[in-house]
Amino acid sequence: MNFLILGIIIFFSIHLIPILPIKASLINKLGKNKYKGLFSLISLIGLITIIYGFNHADVYPVWNSVTYSKEIALALMPISTILLAASNMQTNIKRILKHPMLIGIIIWSFVHLLANGDLRSIILFASFGLYSLINIIFSKKNSTTNEINNYSSIKDFIAVVIGLIAYMLIILFHNHIAGVAIVFSFI
Repeated sequence: MNFLILGIIIFFSIHLIPILPIKASLINKLGKNKYKGLFSLISLIGLITIIYGFNHADVYPVWNSVTYSKEIALALMPISTILLAASNMQTNIKRILKHPMLIGIIIWSFVHLLANGDLRSIILFASFGLYSLINIIFSKKNSTTNEINNYSSIKDFIAVVIGLIAYMLIILFHNHIAGVAIVFSFI
């Protein structure tokens, strides 16, 4: 459990920097490329530590999964993956929601908290959900923008298609990713 907590601290500490006033001074001091490189390296170290810590943490049950949690996850996760896809494109979804990636992570966290009531899962998924909520609240992007231009609907369509393809891949490979089969896999 210690590695899981250490990984979460590393990962989210570095991810809080962009919403704090010190980001600009770090970029000025290090340069933009060094800042991005250091940010990416520390994020990767944190993520690897999270994965290692989660896989090696003991399972301590805290609550039973919510009835129909699998069905709730199957219904909400496509929205999450679509929002994640839309966050990386110039879409109307992103223009309207401002934070589609963070909202997608909150949905992902929520459905996994419903389905997993063990301590390591609670620590993992609650930390991602809480971070995303904090980021939405304190992000400068949260302010209204003067941008009123609509993007092409084709970009929204592409985001939906990419999100649904990602969702299908997650379903097929969830057993390999998380050790829990969602549906019978033909692979």
